[in-house]
Amino acid sequence: MRRTIVLLLAWLLHQPAWAEKTLLFYSEAGQRPFSYEENGMPKGLYIDSLQRVLKTLPAYRVEIRFAPWARALEEVKTGNAAAIVGVYHRPDERPFLLHSKPIFAEEVAVHCNRDAVSGRQFNQYPEDFAGLRFGNQRAYLAPGPRFFEMARAGQLTLVEGIEFHDLVKKMLVGEIDCVVNPSIVINEALVTLEARGLPERMRAKSKRIMTVKTESVHVGFSRKYEEKNPELARFRELFDQSLGR
Repeated sequence: MRRTIVLLLAWLLHQPAWAEKTLLFYSEAGQRPFSYEENGMPKGLYIDSLQRVLKTLPAYRVEIRFAPWARALEEVKTGNAAAIVGVYHRPDERPFLLHSKPIFAEEVAVHCNRDAVSGRQFNQYPEDFAGLRFGNQRAYLAPGPRFFEMARAGQLTLVEGIEFHDLVKKMLVGEIDCVVNPSIVINEALVTLEARGLPERMRAKSKRIMTVKTESVHVGFSRKYEEKNPELARFRELFDQSLGR
């Protein structure tokens, strides 16, 4: 009996101090096929990658909530949530995050309204896109530093939005010229817009111009949350160890 108690105490000592605490993670809403909610359940390629890791960490409970990208980032920046799922590695632009090892990789591409770019040649991004109107989700950094530098200099026009589907629709009807995002996300947006009543012929207005880069995708942990809950550092360590297996 005494040996049983000793073993039980040893087991308890090795459990996380906050094993019963639920960690709140945010992810972008409506970003099929990477991150979305369906029948009240989190779905998508990012979520699948995350849940594979979480299955190896049964002592921790994680709740996933969905919000527009900018709001999800703000919740993590202010320490209201422990992490955000699906960030690119941008330590300089987002010093409030601690990045996990990569959970995914994706190709980012430029898609444009074919009428808007008719007759133009594109070899170099973003310089060859000068003079065009780009739609971009607020706080989405994939277009890259040079792109935003050109926007500040007035060499291209930047139209910000919240929902990516709305930006794709604006591209199709000619309110903007181009968007920058993974092609798979753009294609899913086209399917969704058609399901909402957009004429099928409008899909032909979208033209893939070029691949911009391949981005690694991470879980971004909140520095401010960890300051208040230092046990998060242990979770991050175990999370990365699991990814490395």
